[in-house]
Amino acid sequence: MKTIRNITIVGAIAVLSLIAGSAHAQYSEYEVKAAYVFNFAKFIEWPESYIGDTIQLCIYKDDPFGIILEKTMIGRKANGRNWNIRRVSNINDIGNCHILILSGTKQHEIMQVLKAIDKKPIVTIGDEMAGFCMLGGVINFMPQFSKHQFEINKDAADGIGVKISPKLLLLAKIISTKEDEF
Repeated sequence: MKTIRNITIVGAIAVLSLIAGSAHAQYSEYEVKAAYVFNFAKFIEWPESYIGDTIQLCIYKDDPFGIILEKTMIGRKANGRNWNIRRVSNINDIGNCHILILSGTKQHEIMQVLKAIDKKPIVTIGDEMAGFCMLGGVINFMPQFSKHQFEINKDAADGIGVKISPKLLLLAKIISTKEDEF
């Protein structure tokens, strides 16, 4: 039963990947990205000691999603967990997030955020930010016409104790920060 559910989820993500290029006719860019974020959570395993019954989704400073995240997440569950969505503008307020979305953030500020959450199991998601995963971010959305819709730094996820399903990794461009794995 669980295998069928996982196959269905992977299929849904694959379909999203295939239609993302033509999604502008029906869905906005951020509606598609919100659906991705929702589905990412289904393929991420946080340490049990860190996550409870609610996924804390935080958006740092710039918020291109507007109300779209609430429309996509609220009232729906990911792996049996509800969603709480918060906008944060201070680095000190991101400590209890499970997912942290950064958009329009400059490189020096990305480094400050990553340093502030060092080793905490917070999945950082960049919104088309060049070099985001190489800096230590976990997931980064790619520009619209890229071969892959997103990239993942599995080393960064492993380093914070977060497990990403191989099913999700298959759909991503993998970024490695380990020099010996090129």
